[in-house]
Amino acid sequence: MNLKKILQYLLALIVIVAVGCFFYLEFNKNWDAIRAYHFTANPYYIFMSLILVAVGFLMVTFIWKICVNNYLQRKLSFCESMALYNTSAMLKYIPGIIWTYTAQIALMSSKGISKAVLIYINMICFICLAFVSAIYVLYYYLFYLQMAPWEISILIFILLIALDFVFITWNTSIINYLIIPINRIFKREIQPLKIKKLLVIYLQLIYFFSYVPAGIGMYFLAKGIGMEIPFSSILPIIATLSVSLVLGYIAFFSPGGLGIREGTMFVMLTHFSNVETALILPIAMRLIYIIIELLLGIIGILVGMKYGYYHKQVKSRQKQ
Repeated sequence: MNLKKILQYLLALIVIVAVGCFFYLEFNKNWDAIRAYHFTANPYYIFMSLILVAVGFLMVTFIWKICVNNYLQRKLSFCESMALYNTSAMLKYIPGIIWTYTAQIALMSSKGISKAVLIYINMICFICLAFVSAIYVLYYYLFYLQMAPWEISILIFILLIALDFVFITWNTSIINYLIIPINRIFKREIQPLKIKKLLVIYLQLIYFFSYVPAGIGMYFLAKGIGMEIPFSSILPIIATLSVSLVLGYIAFFSPGGLGIREGTMFVMLTHFSNVETALILPIAMRLIYIIIELLLGIIGILVGMKYGYYHKQVKSRQKQ
């Protein structure tokens, strides 16, 4: 194991331990309030939460399918996408998010999708997600909480939309420019690729709507464990999910954004909920995420085995 890998694992461990200590101290500091909290489990609300969050996950799978099919002659079906994407997504909890992409590269090699194209697809998806997340977060802070004068808020929001328009219009040039440092790191020459402007808009729209079931799912989860959160808090919840999801992706050294997402949720939840909710809900949401990721991953494996997707991958690699 090289020094870079050791440092990556060490950094991941430090982050997880630090967040764990933070939550431990916060639980101790607010123990009286937490002890007074009456935990109740409502199976109906919890089940609804699982279904809604799973819908959000499947919409992300659909986004990946659209991107991959843009570069394939024989298009993937949704079942194939389930088998390939959700199987690789389960590996995110191994330190270093690169494991997910490594699995994608291995599984997609027989489909004619190169490593360069998969890097390009994941970069497009992340940037689209980041813009959509920024729209939710800025709308929440600028117009919902009104943390700035109305005129400044409108100006900032217009600037964000303008930046998004620039990315949509010149996405090929921007992405290919961002790939330059990746070429240097991996000592590869990834050739310029193209993606249609309408496709980028379509991807952002799906990301925009995928947050809705996830946000409502988190609301139902709170209700399911006895937390009184008004339905009007859906927008703040979606903003919370937006920030935590993006930061979790950026913090690639933390497996699955573990610790980063929970800490971010805690900070944002304290703005519109009590301390018990801010401490307990992020942990409960992580458990929901893990359950859904495992279920979708298992379903993906079963679908792949039934239709022989993995067998086809092995045969193709043997021929190569």
